[in-house]
Amino acid sequence: MIEELKSFVTVVEEASLTRAAQKLCVTQSAVSKRIQRLEDVLGAQLLDRNSKPPRATALAHRIHEHAVPLLAAFDRLMNVTREDGDPSGKLRFGLPQGIADIVLFDALTALGDEFPALDVTLKSDWSPGLLRLLDAGELDAAAILSPKGRQPADEYVRRRVSTIELVVVQSKRRPLVSSRATLPTIADGGWILNPEGCGYRAALQHAVEAAGYALRVKADTHGSEMQLQLIASGLGLGLVPRSVLTHSAWQRRLEVVKVARFAPQLDVWLLHPPHLGNLSRAVARLGDRMEASFKS
Repeated sequence: MIEELKSFVTVVEEASLTRAAQKLCVTQSAVSKRIQRLEDVLGAQLLDRNSKPPRATALAHRIHEHAVPLLAAFDRLMNVTREDGDPSGKLRFGLPQGIADIVLFDALTALGDEFPALDVTLKSDWSPGLLRLLDAGELDAAAILSPKGRQPADEYVRRRVSTIELVVVQSKRRPLVSSRATLPTIADGGWILNPEGCGYRAALQHAVEAAGYALRVKADTHGSEMQLQLIASGLGLGLVPRSVLTHSAWQRRLEVVKVARFAPQLDVWLLHPPHLGNLSRAVARLGDRMEASFKS
């Protein structure tokens, strides 16, 4: 029926069976048969065949008004399944809260500039929560954090976009521990960290507990800059990506604590299902921007 509608719309717009056939690269007889089939389906006469050449009826012009957006919607539908199609519609992207400060602005602005027909919706959560949403089909793509060297599940197309080096930081003016410390020394230092579920916090807690100690958390709060402000004031120790520290307004008031046998690194992975249709180019571009953000 799509071919019949296309032929009908072309005949109305060209006002000629001959020109319509030429435009569609088919014979005039084929166009006439398509129009007749459409007339049978609609139960209406679309061409006045008493005139020479045949002309579209008044009803045909009304039907044309509905057929044009219908065909446009069909073209958009077909574009959705094409891996090389122009990205459009909604892209549901999941991003760990721990790296939002690093990649969020660049990634979203780049996608908006390059693909104006794309509507990006963002879900921020910890990596386990994002994986559950990806498994449930509620996300089209997600960035997750995992310990360095540990690959995510094979069921997803995966791309490692960066490796994050985490550093322990404290106030320069009001240090709580020596600039060269051990796990027992820092365990009870009073920590300002992301809430439970954060990959950074999990890496620290695992290392401390594996050494036989308990981690004392003084405050858990979202937002790297808020954490670093509290740490710079001498209220506790913190664990942040080195790149976040480098770009922080509080960098000059903080110092890195080198901890023996503790040099955590996390891989950042971009995951998505095998078939994304016309979102494929957008997700690939998203990965490119994420890589660039971590390198800058």
